[in-house]
Amino acid sequence: MDYLLGASLGTLIAFALAIPALVVEVFDRKHKRNLPLLVDVKEIWGKKVTHPEMFLIALLVHLVIGSLFGLMYPVAVVNDWLYITGSPYTFASLFWYALHAWIVVMLVIFPVIGFGWFGKKEGKLVWVEVLITMILIGVFIQMAIDWFRPFYFAI
Repeated sequence: MDYLLGASLGTLIAFALAIPALVVEVFDRKHKRNLPLLVDVKEIWGKKVTHPEMFLIALLVHLVIGSLFGLMYPVAVVNDWLYITGSPYTFASLFWYALHAWIVVMLVIFPVIGFGWFGKKEGKLVWVEVLITMILIGVFIQMAIDWFRPFYFAI
């Protein structure tokens, strides 16, 4: 159940963080602005994409990364992979987890989907956008965990 809750929270938080990009997409008719907190996908697997396709792919990638972030944190807790802090569900453990997740996205997921190492094929500052997104998702998941945790449940 923790896995489903983690994936759901990660997806929900990623969607909430994508709201500025949704607003820009709706109100910027000429599509001149960069989508905030979303990686602007210009091509995928060698195929150039149109702007509507770019937005949908960027949103999908963002939501998948958010859900994987939320899904894998309980996995890390259960398997005792929090070797830096050793304390689950704390701000410090989620911060370090976010940094590790960022490294995995930059070195594994982005090259697999054709964005290159650290997303260099999609832009010079993609690595910063994803780092900020990962840290924000970690902060909001920590806030959600504190909000939804029963008062009698102490770790």
